[in-house]
Amino acid sequence: MLLSIIVISYNEEKFIGESIKSIFNALKFNCNNKLSTEIILSDGGSTDATIQIAKPFVDKIVISPLGRYIQLNKGAKEAKGDVFLFLHSDTKLPENAFFQLEKNMNNSLIIGGGFQKNWEWSKGVKISKLIRLINWLWIEFGNWTVRLIKTFPGDNAIFVQKEVFFSLGGFSPLLICEDFDFLRRLKRYCKKNSKKITCINVPVITSARRFEEKGYFKTLFNWFYIYSLWWFGLSPSKLNNRFQNYSFNPLKS
Repeated sequence: MLLSIIVISYNEEKFIGESIKSIFNALKFNCNNKLSTEIILSDGGSTDATIQIAKPFVDKIVISPLGRYIQLNKGAKEAKGDVFLFLHSDTKLPENAFFQLEKNMNNSLIIGGGFQKNWEWSKGVKISKLIRLINWLWIEFGNWTVRLIKTFPGDNAIFVQKEVFFSLGGFSPLLICEDFDFLRRLKRYCKKNSKKITCINVPVITSARRFEEKGYFKTLFNWFYIYSLWWFGLSPSKLNNRFQNYSFNPLKS
């Protein structure tokens, strides 16, 4: 099996090195198995040192128009693997990621899935006991939810068989919720074809920078609000228009 690891980025010089390092740590852990990999960086036009940092370690760099769904689809179009793993550049894989992924994907019924997730706060950031408690509850609830309904946010490192990805048309042109939209269609595919989505019960580690930059409760509220609009069927064009009014950047990976 050839695994294509598609990393999306835009001005991520602070995070891209650690994200790529986690890929190589996982490869080292899985060195006794015969998993082949390629690493593709799909960059949205970074003006910082992101590309220079990543270039020595990736197999291909794709320059894409800025936007998560665009960069994800552009990277997938250039990938040669049998399975795609989509990784945000502020997310780190667990050491046994590829061991677990390969074990699951060797099951003929499983066509894709994602990981559980933990948040990582920046060094030196002080967090109140209340926020720590709420964050712990949020992590537990989030991981319980993805185990139960198999709908993964994009920073949970979604993976899927190549042929299934393209049969579904890739990610839809949504500035937000492109991940949930894709998983909804993937679950319909599974139901129709008697296949399964899996949740790998080890967490990826994603930066908590959104909480740090915009505030914990404001960020949670924005997520719930936008997800609710999508869930209740707001059209993609209206969702995109409303989303652009928010004070955080959806195009950051």
